[in-house]
Amino acid sequence: MQDHYYTLSIPTSVYRKLNKRKSINKYFKTEYVGNCMELITDFYKTTSDYTHKAWEDYYKEMVGFTQLELVYEQIKELSEQKETYLKRYVWHRVIGQTWNGFRNEIGIIQELQAEFKNVKIFKTSFQVDHEYCIDAEMYSNNKLLLGIQIKPISYKLMNSPYQLKAKENHKLKNEKYKSKYAPYIYVYHKNHKIYQKSDIVNQINTIFHLNTY
Repeated sequence: MQDHYYTLSIPTSVYRKLNKRKSINKYFKTEYVGNCMELITDFYKTTSDYTHKAWEDYYKEMVGFTQLELVYEQIKELSEQKETYLKRYVWHRVIGQTWNGFRNEIGIIQELQAEFKNVKIFKTSFQVDHEYCIDAEMYSNNKLLLGIQIKPISYKLMNSPYQLKAKENHKLKNEKYKSKYAPYIYVYHKNHKIYQKSDIVNQINTIFHLNTY
């Protein structure tokens, strides 16, 4: 997958401020912009052209850029920000942020795969991710060993009431996965690389040992 990341072309403070507006957030629901995570997962599994331009083309074909224009028209009535800021905000939140998050996941999977060459690590389907909050699975000889949840290090530090509730819901889904399939771990990343990699490697090796003996 191409090592390209979209850069935010509006001030970060403006982006965060817009993200906090409930009246604006509703226009980024599935009925307006499509289910972006499902779309990019399907894109990844059905194409060999893993570039950001191919992702843009895929979104255009499946949903249409007209939807982004419609979202812009709605939110410009709710914000006093510059029109250019709002257009860039919609583009980055739907196209850029989706790609960047997914690209990070694939990069971490590739980094883990390079570390553990005797196993296979696969990106999960959208359904597994949605139901259990598991981004990848590790197999040895076709045996499922481990589920992996991949998050930016900022996730670990989130502590607002809303964020803590979301994290609690994620954990419940993780535990459901554990009881039904396999143990899981959280792998955090920073600057597109595994955070505290040696600790993660030790955790995985411990799980391997427990599953082998």
